[in-house]
Amino acid sequence: MGELKATRAVVVTNDEGLHLRAAAMVVETVRRYESQVKLTKDGEPAGIEVLQLVSLGVAQGEELLFEATGRDAAEVLDSLVQLFASNFSEDVQEAEKTES
Repeated sequence: MGELKATRAVVVTNDEGLHLRAAAMVVETVRRYESQVKLTKDGEPAGIEVLQLVSLGVAQGEELLFEATGRDAAEVLDSLVQLFASNFSEDVQEAEKTES
C-alpha cells in the first residue's frame, strides 16, 4: 500500500505576515508528525525551517501550498490549516495583553 498524500492551501491573514514567531510555530507543528511536508509559494519550493520560511517574505493575503506524504499526512496539514486560521494565536495574545 502506498503512502498517503494530502495537499492544503492556506492564505496568510495575519497582519504581520509569516514572521519569526509564526514561522517557528509552523516548524514546531510539522515536527510533531511523521509525514514529510513540502511547501510551495508562487510555484517555488521552500524549506520548512524557520529562517527559510521568514526569508520568503510572506505578507498578509498571500497563499502557501502545503503537501504532505505519510501515514498522518491529512492530520499534519489540518493542524497547519488551524494554525494559520487562528492567526498563530496572536488574537488571543493581544486580548491577554489588553486585559492585563
